[in-house]
Amino acid sequence: METITTRGRSVVIPTCVGELTPEQYGYYCFLAFAMGGGVIDIDDVRVRWLSYLIGLKNVDYTILKAEHIAELERQKNVIDGFFKTRTVNGVSRQSLDLDTTVNLLPEHKGFKGPGDWLDGITFGEFVRCLTIFERLAETDAEDVADGYAEIARVLYHIPEGTQVPNLLAFHAPTLFSSVWSAIQAGPIDINGKKIDLRIIFRSSGSSRPDDKTGWTGITFEVASAGLFGTVSEVEATDFWEVLLYLYKCKFEYIHDNNSSKK
Repeated sequence: METITTRGRSVVIPTCVGELTPEQYGYYCFLAFAMGGGVIDIDDVRVRWLSYLIGLKNVDYTILKAEHIAELERQKNVIDGFFKTRTVNGVSRQSLDLDTTVNLLPEHKGFKGPGDWLDGITFGEFVRCLTIFERLAETDAEDVADGYAEIARVLYHIPEGTQVPNLLAFHAPTLFSSVWSAIQAGPIDINGKKIDLRIIFRSSGSSRPDDKTGWTGITFEVASAGLFGTVSEVEATDFWEVLLYLYKCKFEYIHDNNSSKK
């Protein structure tokens, strides 16, 4: 959080996406969606976002008196943390940063979602969402929209036949993607200790043919070990419990492999 001054008063505003309130986050998603659709550009977003954070709601600060505009212009870098730059084919583009493992929308229109880091979802829900994500890479825009809505339906337990709110259809896959990317990117803090879950996804030792069953096949393997019960019981087990079990198995396998080579 940072404090800025405008028109003789001090205003405390968030400086990164993880600090937003649900209401602020809802508007933030609206801006991201509008920019993605080409309705507004990055400069419009910067003006709109700072104006919103200082309490102007739907009014741009650029309509204020010249001295008040200048005052805010001098402080506008306070929101730089909300933007990220990516280079594609040598061209740098800015966009709103949506990468956070914090669930900034734990409840919306009566639908309750998971906690931070997808805390509370089952392993079966995780596999279902990841399977949808992998399928979307080869589908058209309409199917992508349907897939995003389905992820929201899974994470927020929205009954079939009930329309998925637009905000959740945008937010739920964004949250899922952010958590999954963080898990794959490096060690994460679990109970005060850094654990590198990436070893689960790395090959080690002799390889065997890929049976193409993916995470569904992993579910069968976990069930065959018997710790969590049958396939349906594994699917109903907490996502993080199963992931840590897979980490433990892989860690011990690597350790035993290294020891046998000495």
